Amino acid sequence: MLLAGALGVMLTSSVLRAADDSRPVLVAARELAPGTLVGDRDVRIAHVHADGAVLATLFGAADLRSVRGQVVTKTIRTGALVGRADVRELGAHAAMRAMSFPLPRARAVGGKLTGGDRVDVIAVERNSARSGYVLSDAEVIAVENRSGGPLAGASDELTVSLVVDADGAPRLAAALDTGTVTLVRATGAAPMREVPLFTPSTGAPK
Repeated sequence: MLLAGALGVMLTSSVLRAADDSRPVLVAARELAPGTLVGDRDVRIAHVHADGAVLATLFGAADLRSVRGQVVTKTIRTGALVGRADVRELGAHAAMRAMSFPLPRARAVGGKLTGGDRVDVIAVERNSARSGYVLSDAEVIAVENRSGGPLAGASDELTVSLVVDADGAPRLAAALDTGTVTLVRATGAAPMREVPLFTPSTGAPK
């Protein structure tokens, strides 16, 4: 009986230690879109059980102050863990505007783009030969697969988010509205100079 009681105490202590062996980490308090500046109400603390290798990829409760003001680089769903690769420090590019748009995988380098890549955006006006560069050396901040639904399977479209400036944003919007847009990966390529810009013709078909 004494032995059984001692074993029971040891087992209970072991279970309690395991239950307390959780770590406070940061999770999204709401859905965070790419380009969002993390604020006080965007993240909260949750406790998880994970090994050291996994915890190293996450933000702990002690990182709360440093995460505020950083920029979200991919969609983080409500309640999802905030990984160190999901945000970045605010810099010159991060301070610019971000723009997201759907694009067929075949026109986005087969979907083989990731945050941090650089791309040139080319547009061809529908039913005409007008073409040109919409943006050059634009920074990709996120690429997401678009769900086709539980029955349809994965969609052939992606949602691409790019950093844009005040001139490039309306040019990209016009290209998406009047033309066919294609991305060219330019990561590591030499900067281009004096590229022909895409300018839709007056009354271009939509």
